[in-house]
Amino acid sequence: MKQNTIILSSFLILSGFCFTIQAKAQANAGSPVTSTQECGPINQTRLKELLMQMGYTPKDIVTTPGKEKYEIKITTGGLDVPIGLEISPSNNYIWLTVNLGNAPADSLKYFKFIKQNSKIQPALFYVTDSGRLMMGLPVDNRGINNALLKRYTDFIAGKVADTKSYWQ
Repeated sequence: MKQNTIILSSFLILSGFCFTIQAKAQANAGSPVTSTQECGPINQTRLKELLMQMGYTPKDIVTTPGKEKYEIKITTGGLDVPIGLEISPSNNYIWLTVNLGNAPADSLKYFKFIKQNSKIQPALFYVTDSGRLMMGLPVDNRGINNALLKRYTDFIAGKVADTKSYWQ
C-alpha cells in the first residue's frame, strides 16, 4: 500500500510539474490569446479604430447607431477600389463589399460571374435588390486585428483587380 501511495504521489507531482512547464512553453511560444476581449467579436467603433490605425481615413457610409458602415479606398491593379466594411446584424461576420456598378443586362455574363466565384472564393459576386453588381467577402468576426484586416482588404481589392475584365 505504501508503494502505491508513493507511486500515486509521484505521478501527481510529475503531472503538475509537466502541466506548469507546458503552460509556460505555450505562453513563450506565442500561442493564441484566449481572453474574450482579444478573441471576441469587435464592434463598429473598434472596426473604425482599426482602419484608422492602418492609416486609412474611413468615410462614414451608414451612420445609424449599431449599423455603421465605413468605406476605405485601396489602389491596386490600376484601380481605386472603394471597399465598404460593416459588421453583420448577428455580429458574427465583418462584410467587405465593393460596388462594381450596375449589374449587366446580358444574362450570359452571370454565368461567367458564377464561374469566377470558384476562383475568387471566399469572396463572391452577387447582385443586390437594387440591381448593383457587388463583390463581397464575409470574414469571421473573431480575433480581428490590424494584420488580419489588412490581409482581408488587400485580398478583396486584389480579386476586384483580377476580375476587372469580367465586370468592367
